[in-house]
Amino acid sequence: MLSRRRFLKHTATAIALLGCPWPDKATAAPNSRLVPHATHFGPLQAEVRDGRFIRSHPVKADRSPQPMLQALVDRVYAPNRIQYPCVRKSFLNGQGNPHLRGVEEFVRVDWDTALDLVAQQIDLARADFGNEAIFLPAYSNWAQTGLVNRPHRLQARLMNLIGGFTDTVGDYSAGAAQHTLPYVLGSLEVYSQQTSEEQIGRHTDLMLLWGADPLKTLRIASRVPDHAMIESFQRFKKRGMKFISLDPQRTESARALGAEWLPIRPGTDTALAHALCYVLYQEKRHDPKFLERYTVGFELFRDYLLGASDGVAKTPEWAASICGLPPARIVQLARQLAAQRSLIAANWACQRSEHGEQFHWSVVTLSAMLGQIGLPGGGFAFALHYSGGGTPTSGAPMPRPIPVGQNAVRSLIPASRIGEVLRFPGKTVDFKGMKLTYPNIRVLHVAGVNPVGYQQHTNELLQGIRSLDAVIVQDPWWTATAKHADIVLPATTTFERDDLCYGNTFGRNRIWAMKQVIQPLHEARNDYWIFSQLAKRFGVERAYTAGRSVEDWVRWSYGRTRPKIPFETFWKEGLVEFPTPSEARAYVRYANFRKNPGRYPLRTPSGRIEIFSEKIASFGYRCCPGSPTWIPPKEGPSGIKSKALPFQLISPHPTHRLHSQLDNTPLRHSYKVQNREPIRIHREDAQQLGVKDGDLVEVYNERGSLLAGVRATDDIRPGVVSIDEGAWYSAEIPGTPRSRCQSGHVNVLTSSRPSSRFSQASSANSCQVNIRRVDQKVQSNRAYDPPVILS
Repeated sequence: MLSRRRFLKHTATAIALLGCPWPDKATAAPNSRLVPHATHFGPLQAEVRDGRFIRSHPVKADRSPQPMLQALVDRVYAPNRIQYPCVRKSFLNGQGNPHLRGVEEFVRVDWDTALDLVAQQIDLARADFGNEAIFLPAYSNWAQTGLVNRPHRLQARLMNLIGGFTDTVGDYSAGAAQHTLPYVLGSLEVYSQQTSEEQIGRHTDLMLLWGADPLKTLRIASRVPDHAMIESFQRFKKRGMKFISLDPQRTESARALGAEWLPIRPGTDTALAHALCYVLYQEKRHDPKFLERYTVGFELFRDYLLGASDGVAKTPEWAASICGLPPARIVQLARQLAAQRSLIAANWACQRSEHGEQFHWSVVTLSAMLGQIGLPGGGFAFALHYSGGGTPTSGAPMPRPIPVGQNAVRSLIPASRIGEVLRFPGKTVDFKGMKLTYPNIRVLHVAGVNPVGYQQHTNELLQGIRSLDAVIVQDPWWTATAKHADIVLPATTTFERDDLCYGNTFGRNRIWAMKQVIQPLHEARNDYWIFSQLAKRFGVERAYTAGRSVEDWVRWSYGRTRPKIPFETFWKEGLVEFPTPSEARAYVRYANFRKNPGRYPLRTPSGRIEIFSEKIASFGYRCCPGSPTWIPPKEGPSGIKSKALPFQLISPHPTHRLHSQLDNTPLRHSYKVQNREPIRIHREDAQQLGVKDGDLVEVYNERGSLLAGVRATDDIRPGVVSIDEGAWYSAEIPGTPRSRCQSGHVNVLTSSRPSSRFSQASSANSCQVNIRRVDQKVQSNRAYDPPVILS
């Protein structure tokens, strides 16, 4: 990683920060103009005619423009935009009736009425229950690309000025890993700078894509993607790098990269990793010198591998009965990894399962036994599939979001626990050696996110939502969460306000102007205005705004970079670029640690890789012991539900969306089946069920049921089915417990069971279901319809 001093030294002797015009200027049609903007799908030039956004044009800086850019116009003008402030009918009348959330009509009101109601509900909760009774379920950067109008930060800034709020800890993406790896490696790792793609391209002989589908997931980014890593993977293949894909599905990346596909059973990755370790040890293909110098605790793990500690040797035959791969292929894979420079590119889906903490810990241990950690193109990479991971960093300072201040409330909710928290206030749970007591949440204040979309066990969450005093939603669209609110505030999209962002997430090599493209639609207001108006009602407007407008904050954010290019030049041209130093291109993760572990120790208690963590062991959790351990899941192929629910369900990221974003656009018609989310199922399983491509099926378990459209394929393991996450939820009979989802929203089926007492993270991919054909006529999918609104 580059220090600021080294970056400035580099720029002094090479190229200064470059202010340059938007490359690849599209030719605007007559009477049109082009406006620079940037999104999670890539940068663009928005074509505007007669005040209307009509088309997205990609730019040269985007190395692989994605079709999703063309859906953004439809998203801005979607029929289910929230057009004006609304309040649920009986809530406005003072009756409350929380059981009617998601059922009852809304009433159109003016902005002052809506904002007064919001302030009133927050004040009531603070007075009666304290600030911890207010929960803001917004932790992510995915709601908006911009740094200034970032809803969850603007919301947190306001609440911190009036006493604080209950916050979220961790996330859904990599919850188990991000809590475990700091004890093992001394860093989060899943969001850390990766070995440079140039070093990978030059040195890696074999890349093991363990659950990773980078050519799909690299289409979007937490900042602004340039999609350069998609080109890098194509170069890797052209150079002759070999790929093996360990995945229940033959992924898009496996097909494009010519990877050998090993169809592993979902949730059994840890068992396979341990069998690979067993083969390395028994055949003396491991690196004992590396283990001795750079790790602690291998002896305990070795005893576990050999069965000395539990009576079960972790042989290939043992693992084969669990993961479904032939013993001989497991042996061969271990030999392949040891025989050449190998990089294990592991994704995060594998840890979104019961005991998911064990997966990345096991991959680290396997990599340590191979002895390639810290070598160019070797070891492991846990973010190569994410937001341009592998792009060398410029080291330049980037713009900053608006500061949020200090939260005086100490209540924290692990990200995946929302439904349980709302249902069981006062319950005490374990979390990383601590005890957390769930607060008594009375107000759910949602800005720019869609908890009904991303939280597992949807019906549990809805039950919790209907127990609250008030639900406030601020969003541009009538999402399922907005439809279950009491007060709804219409927010602008990024195209209706000024902002800025940077990209890519790891390269940090460009700052993008996000100019306002069109005037706000209907009565929508930007998030900063909304929270400023609420701040006025709480008497903290001056402290909240610091006397600045949105435009002032954009200038302030840009100024945090200590720029050499004036803001006016940047704003006119729409882009500032930074050079990438040669030393960044040569970056190898853990190279310094490998070179001198005494001088460059890890931030673990021992300073080394902790195959055994004394700290984790001290917590005494049988569900997460002190070293990597295979623990059979309760919900899996050998679990107690496997006979009644014979199919394992996985819920990967979608190909054509960013989570639920864009599901409400016509783009969905290119892949949906009868306007329902597709379910991928093996052809043999489809034949046994008596269904074919294009049929509707009901997928169900004890948590709920949904309608999905069949896509029969040979590219999925028999006994496994797949439904992408992110379809918009719509109950067949709103307000009815466990009503079937018309749309195919997979979290109706997924479990909210935590991965373990240690991390309390999501275990969405530990899910069993059954399937039956739907022969009767079904209702049309109303997920994208706005609710009834009364004048």
